[in-house]
Amino acid sequence: MSLAAIANNTAVNYQRLQYFFSEADWNNQDLNDIRLKILQNQRTTKANKKGVLAIDDTACPKPYAEKTEGASFQHCGCLGREENANVAVASCFVSNSKHFPVDFKSYLPITTPNPKNFKSKLDLAKELIDDAVNKKIPFSSVVVDAWYTSTDLIEFTASKNLTLVAEVKINRSIFFTHPMTRQWRYLTGDKIIALIKEFYPHKLKTVSIPQEDGTDKNVLYYAFKSKLRDCATEVQVIFLFDKWSDADDKDVHILITTDLNMTVRSTILTYLLRWGIEESFRELKDTFCFDQYQVRHQEQIQKHWIMSFLAWTLAYWIKQNGCLSKILDEPPQTIGECKQAIASLIIIDSSFLLSKNKELAASLYHIKSERFKKNLEKIMS
Repeated sequence: MSLAAIANNTAVNYQRLQYFFSEADWNNQDLNDIRLKILQNQRTTKANKKGVLAIDDTACPKPYAEKTEGASFQHCGCLGREENANVAVASCFVSNSKHFPVDFKSYLPITTPNPKNFKSKLDLAKELIDDAVNKKIPFSSVVVDAWYTSTDLIEFTASKNLTLVAEVKINRSIFFTHPMTRQWRYLTGDKIIALIKEFYPHKLKTVSIPQEDGTDKNVLYYAFKSKLRDCATEVQVIFLFDKWSDADDKDVHILITTDLNMTVRSTILTYLLRWGIEESFRELKDTFCFDQYQVRHQEQIQKHWIMSFLAWTLAYWIKQNGCLSKILDEPPQTIGECKQAIASLIIIDSSFLLSKNKELAASLYHIKSERFKKNLEKIMS
């Protein structure tokens, strides 16, 4: 949504909106700190040790934005290809009942001005982890996908006494006892998979993994304690011989955790929480216009992103606290439905003031709350 479109649909002057995004003196971090404090002050929205801190990046494709600061030709996961885009590295709290974005940092390619100040995505990931710890956001583990599972990040989390649960690429070298020579050596994951299938099929065990339809699926696994090449931190390695779901294009996954006492099932369930950050990205983009900005400078882009965070959080807070359950016959189940319901109620309020037709509007929007109807009667009287 452009500023012109917002101005056309509100009573706010376009120039004022432009000033708000480009010139107004307000601090993104201060706003985000207030947002997190509101979430942490409410039992229904606060983070806890049952959840994880997921780290990932998301791209905002801008194929025609040649002069947009920070945009460059790079991989866009949402498109499945390379495209000119701005990228944000983000942290998200995820549990079985909650998920919310914690913070974000712009990834600025080395080709942008001041390359000496360049920070890689891994640098930004470490900063986000540090920020979450400093802000006292509780979580049990840091969870990342295979791209972020570097030696640097493994040793960084270990140095902070944090548990890391992550997937590793199939070509990653892992210390393994060769079944023929009985000697320990570094072998890539794909070679270890072949050796397990040939020599250790009788040692494979099963673990149940919950599916989206509520059922459990038994998956074969092989686990052992080891190290990755060029990494001093000992890890537990788990080879899983199955797909996560029917949509998964890999039939073998390799997970690691720095918690050597974590059970295989706990490791898997902890890693699967990572999908919560993908859900947050989808909600922010599809419903709250995270990627639909028409500004060029990084400061303005980041202001747009934090406003998207704030709008998402308002809908999330209302949903988590069931604020609409006593007003609507069918309370919203998703963030998108919650946003739509809030917008509808605002329209209802305006409609009542204009039409003075309480019965028609109440019927049209399925309002069951008698208190809400009485308040509307007072407005119209």
